[in-house]
Amino acid sequence: MAGDQYASAVADIAQVFMFEQWLRNYFVVETNGALFIEIPQDDLKEIFEKHEGLVGLAEMFNHDEITYEKSQTMVCAFVGARFDGSKYAPDVVARTLDSKAFKIEMYVFGVWLKGHESYLDAQKLPFAEWQEMYAGWSALDQVKEYRRKLEAGGDDPNRPSSACAH
Repeated sequence: MAGDQYASAVADIAQVFMFEQWLRNYFVVETNGALFIEIPQDDLKEIFEKHEGLVGLAEMFNHDEITYEKSQTMVCAFVGARFDGSKYAPDVVARTLDSKAFKIEMYVFGVWLKGHESYLDAQKLPFAEWQEMYAGWSALDQVKEYRRKLEAGGDDPNRPSSACAH
């Protein structure tokens, strides 16, 4: 997948997936054996002020029970509503979600999460700090080389196509 439009779509969509992970990392509470997202008002205000384009996703999740399937459905619905046919041509989002570039981005983000888990869990960090830390880590020569190896490989790190309904 080539072109600035697709690179931009990978970055935009990846940000949504990363934000959802950030929400689950800091705002999940267990009630009667079920998991819920509970975002305090001060945090919602900060999200609105600093990440206005993502506040809709936070509001979708807030005070709602969360499961893997429901989370996946909500994120995909948010991505579709926010980008498909409005910011990007109708086929760009679906092609991006199924692209090797997007799968590699999400795989590398997962590596970053695992490698920084204890630090990220030690205290609640703002989403902007996650973005800054990830960008700095991604700029390291070792990470760039790892990406190049993934891109040169014959297959995606995550073989199945996206689970989002297109």
